Amino acid sequence: PHTTSLAAGTSKTFSATVTGTSNTGVTWSVQESSGCGSITQAGVYTAPAGAGTCHVVAKSNADATKSDTAIVTVTALVTVAIAPGSGAVDACHSLTFSATVTGSSNTAVTWSVQEGSAGGTVTSGGVFTAPATAGTYHVVATSQADSTKSATIAVVVSERIVSIAVAPGSTTVAPGATMQFTATVTTTCGSFTATQTLLANGTVVGN
Repeated sequence: PHTTSLAAGTSKTFSATVTGTSNTGVTWSVQESSGCGSITQAGVYTAPAGAGTCHVVAKSNADATKSDTAIVTVTALVTVAIAPGSGAVDACHSLTFSATVTGSSNTAVTWSVQEGSAGGTVTSGGVFTAPATAGTYHVVATSQADSTKSATIAVVVSERIVSIAVAPGSTTVAPGATMQFTATVTTTCGSFTATQTLLANGTVVGN
């Protein structure tokens, strides 16, 4: 083609038509001395790694003063990266991620959790809040410039007991009497209580 667009690092084959001579061979070259990729003598052009405008030249072998030039617009490949590269957090706690998008002036991403609501939540600013259940969940950042490009990071969520307190801490019980105790278990997700009653015969009942 005389004009074309290629993604960075990809290849395309050009062809040249020579008239006015039986020698229809051409010599292929890239007009720019550097930064614009390369081309084989079979006309296979490989775009550079970065974006830019490049020029592919076909010069007649029969008459070196005769040539034609194709314009190639090279577009950068969109990539997404998440930092930090790994994550671990207590259940119900939060962890903040950032996303870097290259290859596009639109560096915005859409955040999501691969497991859906069961895997926690993530804000538009990349703040992930872990669910109450331990496990490994996955935070995803998807490029808004190219929705086919995304990055995923695994987050290990742990259930952790912070403290256990029994009330009353000490007591005196008369023979044949009963006593009710309350246990408060505090985890990273909050506090939970359980009540038990100690009967005169030593049996514990409750929920």
